[in-house]
Amino acid sequence: MIDDGPAYKLLLQRAVKRFELDLREWPWPPSRATVDWGAYWQVRFEDTLFRVGLGVRKLIEAAKLSVEVQELPINVTFLPVRRDSYPGVTNQHHIEKFYDTEAAGPDQVPVLLLCHAIVHSHVLVPRFGGSGNSGLRLQDFYLASDRGRKKGVYLVDWRTFVDEVVHPVVSDDVTGIFVRRLPNGDELRIPTASPIESSETIDRLVDLYSSLSQGNAKSVDKFMKEWREAHAVPFAPESGG
Repeated sequence: MIDDGPAYKLLLQRAVKRFELDLREWPWPPSRATVDWGAYWQVRFEDTLFRVGLGVRKLIEAAKLSVEVQELPINVTFLPVRRDSYPGVTNQHHIEKFYDTEAAGPDQVPVLLLCHAIVHSHVLVPRFGGSGNSGLRLQDFYLASDRGRKKGVYLVDWRTFVDEVVHPVVSDDVTGIFVRRLPNGDELRIPTASPIESSETIDRLVDLYSSLSQGNAKSVDKFMKEWREAHAVPFAPESGG
């Protein structure tokens, strides 16, 4: 459980800033590192990305990230799979072999699903660039989950990731939580950055929460079915006489 959502969000932002600063000011791995340049920065990239992906997931589980931020559409490029052949464990970095770069097109992925893809990533390939003036920098990265790799791969611009995922997560302000409980203790919790003023607002929150993912939709359907059963008024037949 995350006791202090705002402090945890700042730690995520700090991890990203530290990564970018090291790339720019200290592009070579430390002398005590036993790995080469590429392996070192691959590990640093994965460490930073997983901190954000897992951190967002944890904030969501703790109801400390609003559904408004969870549903934000992130601009990405989608590359469809070439044929019925998917990358395995050892060849996932061969992007052009498995995905059609010529058929690439713009797409959008909600923050929630993008972080799911990071946590369950199978394809995770960074592309670095830079110069003597700008230093080393991360341009973008290819991303596909274990299931998603069979359909295609996302190309995510690093600055887009920072501006459209990290910054909104850090600046998010949960102002209310809609809670509905069952007699057995199960509950539906939906954090929001908007004031909960009416039943219409609650209906909108539930619809927004359900539309975020298939998992959310299934959990809401199951919860509401049990809610109706728990709060149903039993039918009492009239007595004759």
